[in-house]
Amino acid sequence: MIEIKAPVRVRFAPSPTGYLHIGGVRTALFNWLFARHYGGQFILRIEDTDEKRFVAGADDDIMASLRWVGIIWDEGPDIGGPHAPYVQSQRSDQGIYKTYADQLLAAGHAYMSFTTEEELAQLRAEAETKGLKSFRFRGRERDWPLERQRELAATGKPYTIRFKTPLAGETRFSDLVRGANEIVVQHEQLQDLVLIKATGMPVYHFAHLVDDHLMGITHVLRAEEWVPSTPYHVLLYQALAWNLPVFAHLPVILRQDGKGKLSKRKDDVASNRFWERGYLPEAMANYLALQGWSYDDKTELMSLAEIVERFTLDRVQASGARWNPDKLRDMNGIYIRKLPVEVVAERTLPFLVKAGLIADPPTEEERAYVRTLLPLVHERLEELGQAPELLECFFKPVQPGPDGYDPALLIPKKLDAAQTVGFLRAAHATLTAQLDWSAEALEVRLRALGDELGVKPGPLFGTVRVAVSGRTVAPPLFAMLAALGRERSLARVAAAAAALA
Repeated sequence: MIEIKAPVRVRFAPSPTGYLHIGGVRTALFNWLFARHYGGQFILRIEDTDEKRFVAGADDDIMASLRWVGIIWDEGPDIGGPHAPYVQSQRSDQGIYKTYADQLLAAGHAYMSFTTEEELAQLRAEAETKGLKSFRFRGRERDWPLERQRELAATGKPYTIRFKTPLAGETRFSDLVRGANEIVVQHEQLQDLVLIKATGMPVYHFAHLVDDHLMGITHVLRAEEWVPSTPYHVLLYQALAWNLPVFAHLPVILRQDGKGKLSKRKDDVASNRFWERGYLPEAMANYLALQGWSYDDKTELMSLAEIVERFTLDRVQASGARWNPDKLRDMNGIYIRKLPVEVVAERTLPFLVKAGLIADPPTEEERAYVRTLLPLVHERLEELGQAPELLECFFKPVQPGPDGYDPALLIPKKLDAAQTVGFLRAAHATLTAQLDWSAEALEVRLRALGDELGVKPGPLFGTVRVAVSGRTVAPPLFAMLAALGRERSLARVAAAAAALA
């Protein structure tokens, strides 16, 4: 294990090409935890050099997703810092990358390539015809004098700037996650990498490296998928005579079945979807921290402060972490149950507003009513977004028929409609005579009714539950009746009996 000296500087540098993948949030979290553990800085940088895939507003989604789980940056596009700007297109406009591309050209480490996309496609096709397993481009211009390259460029012919990758030898680099053994790559397996596109915009491989150097990044913690590209980055650092940062490639997050990476195409991985469904940020941060890292073989529930205190890279595994949405949901439910009821009530308000069950903004009466209802469903919530469905019956009319619930739901197993009507009418008469409308008193009275009718509590209570909620699965019956109140409860029981009569 390489000794890590504080302070450290790390960065998260996403591309605004769409919503932020939850795996990206995990990468950002590991960087942030590392910085906070060692008393360093965490930098957010937007890498928007891929003009074709740029999505307007994606940078706002990225920042909102990070803030949601408690990741706050020390420098970034919205707050600035000593190395501003923190958006690569803006840095490109300032000529930052061109300066270093020109330096590489002058030193003979790069060249202007005039090979067109059509010619590249033809070369790839020819390589495939010859049975070559992979096409490794080496431009004919790599051996031209720089003056000849500049003369052709002056004619207006489009060109890219490519790195002149060594033809022989090898590159070695270390990785904190993968231990003491160096990763070795033969140069013959590489190709001449594009640094600057024909549009003048730098590619990721070049721009991120320049920015990391200028921003003083000490450790590069990024996804495992960048391991094959790292030899190019090491060679570029060497060509520019810059000190290497320390690399740590984080394990891939696998699908639940372990077959392949968690993907945007196949899986529900948009980070904004999780807060839309009512996942608590503290639960999500806890779960994401365990995607490739562990404190020991038994501790799972940890606050963000505890994870910061305990987070070290020697506890990050090299093998893939398996995403388990069921475990995440269970963990979220645990966190919800740990919160005071009044806090959960407040956090469910936006979901009830979105469902149209309460006003926007909620009135004080609605807030108070929600606080009385939450104890009925607190233990059952796994996502805050489940609250509207569980509480809908308290805000909307409930009736049997075409525009409501199926009256057949009222009939208990092994009973018929006539027997059910008898239950409902007896319950209505009993409840009409009931003066004390507390949950405790209602339970005593309805249990006594069951004894009088000579039936078990299950069928009787189940019928009344459907009558007042429209569902077979609903909050506890007696507390539900108390929360609904006498008038609504009696009206719904009467309507149920009439529907089956």
